[in-house]
Amino acid sequence: MRIPRELYQMERQITQRLPALRPAQIVGLTLWVYGTVLAKSACMNAVLVELSRLMPWATARQRLREWLKDGEDKARPCHTQVEVAACFPLLLRWVIGWWQGSTTLPLAIDAVSHQDRVVALVVSVLYRGCAIPVAWHIVPAQEKGAWMPHILALIDHLHPALPREWLCLVMVDRGLWSPTLWQHLKARRLHPLVRIADGVAVRPAGFKRTRTPAELVPKQGQAWVGQADIFGEEARQVGTLLIVWGKGHKERWVLLTDLHPRAVQHSWYGLRMWIELGFRALKSMGWQWQKTRRTEPERVARFWLVLAVATLWVLGCGTREADAAELGTSPDRIRVPPVLPTPTEPDHVSLFVRGLSSARRQLGHGRIWQRLWLRPSALPGPYAGVKITFHRNPKPDILLDRYRPL
Repeated sequence: MRIPRELYQMERQITQRLPALRPAQIVGLTLWVYGTVLAKSACMNAVLVELSRLMPWATARQRLREWLKDGEDKARPCHTQVEVAACFPLLLRWVIGWWQGSTTLPLAIDAVSHQDRVVALVVSVLYRGCAIPVAWHIVPAQEKGAWMPHILALIDHLHPALPREWLCLVMVDRGLWSPTLWQHLKARRLHPLVRIADGVAVRPAGFKRTRTPAELVPKQGQAWVGQADIFGEEARQVGTLLIVWGKGHKERWVLLTDLHPRAVQHSWYGLRMWIELGFRALKSMGWQWQKTRRTEPERVARFWLVLAVATLWVLGCGTREADAAELGTSPDRIRVPPVLPTPTEPDHVSLFVRGLSSARRQLGHGRIWQRLWLRPSALPGPYAGVKITFHRNPKPDILLDRYRPL
């Protein structure tokens, strides 16, 4: 059986980045990622077609299946299985280790379903039109019960890996908004940027009368920013309120954060849309998760570790390709992250698609790049054509974080 050099190189990188895994588990993960990238699919049969060039079909199939199973379900029952939660802070440190030229880390929390079988609650790093999963919890789609305890646990897993001096934004859509999540993030010095319902009552700081977002921003092309008390159905919150109705948008965004009004832009929430593109990379555009038939939450969670590592590696390859194109040279000639202006414009070609093509080309030539990095784009400025009204607070704003960009 001939094991190609590039498989050993990939195994070495995974060993360095995920030391919580045992040697046999690293080998299994490497086989999964290697076959997934080559096949452009994480479906087992597609991966087996690629691995069958290296080892007998039955051997490859057994290795892939054993990696997903609980210890007691393995061919030789044991007490050891891949503990995915232990990999969450390591995955985030992997991303941060590749992060170049920025101390701002945008995160998003969202849920994605696989038909009516399972739902994945995911925390992802938002990166240049895509998203990298770094923590997740899988629940049966029909299971009753609250999701919030699982989401809070994911935040706790990631918190030790977050640099204290960085600006860590956590974006949350209306469906997952919760005062409990708001307080949980603030207690860990993470900065929530959450979308709330348009029907809340708003009391701008220093005033007694409550108003509605529709009164503050009655038409498109307007925005309102200021400190306020928010009275919703669940609880009262105090923070910086951003109401924006961009031109061409169907409805207003009503956003709440703990950052100072002058230290946040209403356009930042637009980055949350990248998590939807990240889910597309996990499904139809990339790894074909929608075709899997797995329903056991533990096995699906281990399967997501394959998707996360493959996505991170592909985006690293795409970044190196994009930097080489900007320099007008071959990516093989770039050995260290180049000194380039921070990207401000969207990529003309999806970074994921570019990286996937590059990664498959390397594996086809029997090698992989040993040096990869991520070069995040700058946070966007205000939307063009939007008139912003800043509310003047007659009282000291002692309840807000006076973060200033580093």
